Amino acid sequence: MGQSVVQKIIARAAGRETVEPGEYVTVTPDYTCCQDISWPARKRIMEQAGVTRLAHPEKLVLVVDHTTAAGMGSAYHRNHGEMRDFAEKHGANYFGPGSGLRHQVLVEQGFARPGTLVFSDEPNIASIGVVGALNIAISTEVVVTSVLNENWMVVPRPIRFTLTGRLAEGVHIRDLAQAIIRDYAETDLLSQGCIEYGGDGVAGLSLDERQTLLACTYHAGPDTALMPVDEAALAYARSRADGRPFEVFEADADAEYAYEASFDLGALEPLVTVPPELHTVSPVGEVAGLRIDQAAIGTCANGRMDDLRAAAAILRGRRIASHVTFYVTPGSREIYAQAGREGLLSILAEAGATILAPGCTTCWGYEGVLNDGEVSISTHQMNYHGRNGSRLARAYLASPITVAASALAGAIVDPRGDPALRRDAA
Repeated sequence: MGQSVVQKIIARAAGRETVEPGEYVTVTPDYTCCQDISWPARKRIMEQAGVTRLAHPEKLVLVVDHTTAAGMGSAYHRNHGEMRDFAEKHGANYFGPGSGLRHQVLVEQGFARPGTLVFSDEPNIASIGVVGALNIAISTEVVVTSVLNENWMVVPRPIRFTLTGRLAEGVHIRDLAQAIIRDYAETDLLSQGCIEYGGDGVAGLSLDERQTLLACTYHAGPDTALMPVDEAALAYARSRADGRPFEVFEADADAEYAYEASFDLGALEPLVTVPPELHTVSPVGEVAGLRIDQAAIGTCANGRMDDLRAAAAILRGRRIASHVTFYVTPGSREIYAQAGREGLLSILAEAGATILAPGCTTCWGYEGVLNDGEVSISTHQMNYHGRNGSRLARAYLASPITVAASALAGAIVDPRGDPALRRDAA
């Protein structure tokens, strides 16, 4: 029986020819990645264990992304300092406040490369699969990989999702992500699996769009996900690798998949996730007209250039509703700078948006806190009660196109009626 891409990546890391789904194997990861909220606890574990050195400090990537600034009265400034000092002492990679989401930093800085295996502290980092890198989310065991340069893992079940067609105007790849979550989150069909996306529809998606889909996939049940490394992905990976090696893997023709499904991108419509569950997804028309108090674009799902461009196209020369607070968070410093060069930040700011420093910001509730009874619509990853402030607030999730159009209208709207989305719009 042939091997899927996920099997081949894990087999390489295990020093073996093949591995089988469900098998426990010991692997040597290429990198381990941690963030500022959980790092102090990891560091204390090392201290209590008497660890004085790392096996390969150059493989540890520490990123401050949750707390992009340390506010008065918070303890986050200590977290930042502990990470910085640890990295300097041991020679690890450190990216401080404002560097961006570690999901994006790993790709931009060339740590994520085709065929590489990354252990991280978050499953949404599956977005590094855009260049054929495999993310495996673990918890305190990031300490093990940092100290010993190896760890055990279970080989995920290979799953195949085939994409066909092209997205219609006003529809975003985030709408597919929400449809997949709607259809699978309450099942176990994708459990302990790795989704390998493929099909002609992938070629019509930008790298930014592919990352969006990968970053959201975990909420449907799988452990991780991968995109094919086509010419676009390979060119990007080469430009960021800085001479570091990588290997592109393709699934064998006779590879077997535990589950397969197909999705027509052209059949999608704008969707909205209704609080407080991620799987309660409805067509935008079913919630249209609901007044909003806050809108937000950013996160590991939708803080990239394509997302900012889409929002700016709708808001160019216009103003958001006077009662709406609108936050925009670029996914990284590189994205922030590029958006500035393209004039996107000016367009968004002039429309009434507040531009925040790159990081998680409003998604996990560090900024943009909601009051009792307030309603938000955002590109966040979660919408449970209390995620963004008051448990009496309601958080709706949607694509950056729907969020921008709703901020303009002051209520949730179907973006397909906006004239700025016409292909012949200036």
